[in-house]
Amino acid sequence: MISRFDLSLSFGTLFTSLLTGTADQLQGERMQDLTKFALLLLSLTAWASPVVSAERSDAFKLWEHGAFRGANVMLEQCTAEDLRVLRGWGANLAEIPVLNIYAPTAPYAFQPENLEKLDNAVKAAEQAHLYVALTCREGPGRPDFNRSHEIWRDAEAQEAYSKMWREIASHYRGRPSIVGYDLMCEPHPDSEAKQPLGDWNALAKKITAAIREVDEETPILVNSSGWAYPQLFEALRPTGDPRTVYTVHFYDPHYYTHQKPDYKVVYPGFRVPGKPGVIWDKTTLAAQLAPVLAFELKYKVPIFVGEFGCARFAPGAEQWMRDQLGLYEQYRWSWAYWAFREWDVMNIERTADAADKVNHPDTPLLQLFKSYFAKDKQLLESQ
Repeated sequence: MISRFDLSLSFGTLFTSLLTGTADQLQGERMQDLTKFALLLLSLTAWASPVVSAERSDAFKLWEHGAFRGANVMLEQCTAEDLRVLRGWGANLAEIPVLNIYAPTAPYAFQPENLEKLDNAVKAAEQAHLYVALTCREGPGRPDFNRSHEIWRDAEAQEAYSKMWREIASHYRGRPSIVGYDLMCEPHPDSEAKQPLGDWNALAKKITAAIREVDEETPILVNSSGWAYPQLFEALRPTGDPRTVYTVHFYDPHYYTHQKPDYKVVYPGFRVPGKPGVIWDKTTLAAQLAPVLAFELKYKVPIFVGEFGCARFAPGAEQWMRDQLGLYEQYRWSWAYWAFREWDVMNIERTADAADKVNHPDTPLLQLFKSYFAKDKQLLESQ
């Protein structure tokens, strides 16, 4: 098996070489690496073609090569019609939420109606020829992923949460469209972190073990603690599972990405109040992501940027997103933006006018994302 860390060419270099070079410039092992990588990408596009191959490609290899580019899609937007739009842009991944397959409160009963909703969303993604990552936002001990802390205090909730994931994995194992089980969206034990049940590293191992009892193949996705932000990668520890991808979310600083229309905080060049020594530009973005890159290199594991976004009316938003996407491509990390047709503030189908409430086919942000969605297609067509 070829590892992403054994490849002598980065994705960007491969792309450039294919466009401008000739075969004699890619000799020996480098040409062999390129051939193997091209085969991986061919397996990726096989799913996206009108006729889906019955053969299951190795999803983990695709994560290793940073091959997934897509969006978070809430259940309300998981219709075949909507998702065909996303696929039409060139995206190949829908990150779909898992919501209360087991009840969030004791006795944590199975809720079949919620599994049926998830099944319908997965089927819609399959009809649109998209891969799917399942991301658990709510479940036992976590009725509200943003505010709930019961799971960090209740051993029964943790047991039920692990059992829920075991049942989900048993239900979806072997399904070619499913390329990842994201154990918990943005775990944040906060003040409970030093308590016996507040150790996210230990709980992630527990849930992983439950999944692997029934599904040894589907990749597992593990967020860092502390809302999956980059800084907490310094406290994250690998679970020991060899088919696990580690997930970061990146919205820092909210002062810019979540600003109100009248704030007029301009990128690049702004400073966050109270931190006058930091000027935000692409170099600063790279510095913020440094703990994630260090984790990747130390443990030789794939990275997934599972959420990122910016207020569409933030001055410089297009450059902000271009700089982020450029770094993710440089590092060869898969990514999914927040979110497809979900929140007006970060809807890339709308213009920089905060009053605009209509989706357009050609906004600057949408055109930017389409250009990045198309990179795998450009690579394949250049051969």
